[in-house]
Amino acid sequence: KLKTSCKLKLTASSTVPRPIRISPRMQGMFGGGGMHGMHGMGGMGGGMHGGMGGFGGFTRPMNWNALGKMGDIDAKVQNHLLKVYATLCSGIMAAALGVYVDAKFAVAGLMTQIALLVSIVGLNFITDIYNKLAVFHVTGLLVGCNMSPLLVAVAMFRPDIIITALLGTCVIFACFSGAALFAKRRHFLYLGGALSSALSLMAMMRFMNFVMGGALSQGMSFIHLYGGLVVFMGYIIFDTQMIIEDVHNRRNDFVGHAQQLFIDFVAVFVRLVQILMRNADKKRESDRRRR
Repeated sequence: KLKTSCKLKLTASSTVPRPIRISPRMQGMFGGGGMHGMHGMGGMGGGMHGGMGGFGGFTRPMNWNALGKMGDIDAKVQNHLLKVYATLCSGIMAAALGVYVDAKFAVAGLMTQIALLVSIVGLNFITDIYNKLAVFHVTGLLVGCNMSPLLVAVAMFRPDIIITALLGTCVIFACFSGAALFAKRRHFLYLGGALSSALSLMAMMRFMNFVMGGALSQGMSFIHLYGGLVVFMGYIIFDTQMIIEDVHNRRNDFVGHAQQLFIDFVAVFVRLVQILMRNADKKRESDRRRR
């Protein structure tokens, strides 16, 4: 009895610091530290606060299995996203092939634009997965053919602009896709209405500019480039979360989902090329005036 009472008193009087627990969602954020620097800084601050009370945070074992977890995304959604991003990468390579084909044989024109429109619309009516993949890659090829005149013209003067725009697009796409993947489910779905309204407004302004004979050309160019860039950056987040919702609702069309992200990728890339080319022209003009 005496030993038991002593043990109880010792347990009651001792103050053992509790170990710091980090949720799996937070550990998943640590796994994307390169993409989400602010979350990594928050985790660093949490470790510092935990270490103040006896450096318990530094002695806690690391849970390596938690690295790379995507919040509430289950294995089914992760497998679907792997298919989507793999298809997206193959579509980008098909677009690069299309740029090469047009630069070699000059096939871009009205017929390639009509064929591109037909392939985009027809992709929504095809059910067979293999035919859908074939049409998707044809769409990527036609997109590359239609982009080629712009890229060839830029490459003649500043080929580094294309590389810079491509790297910038990849960084933007990775960051905004990561934001959608690590955010709460349905957190960014409210953006759909605002983004659609912004696109409709820009289309209406372009129509007004056409009716007025190009009187708004200078302002419209600025809105089309920078406003369109912001809108399609938002669409990257929105489309990514819509893909997750579609999988939860048993709509597993990974080719159609890849097409949505492919359109966002190309839209951001083309606008970055135009913005960088415009800034390079302004710098060239200012250098001429100084001379």
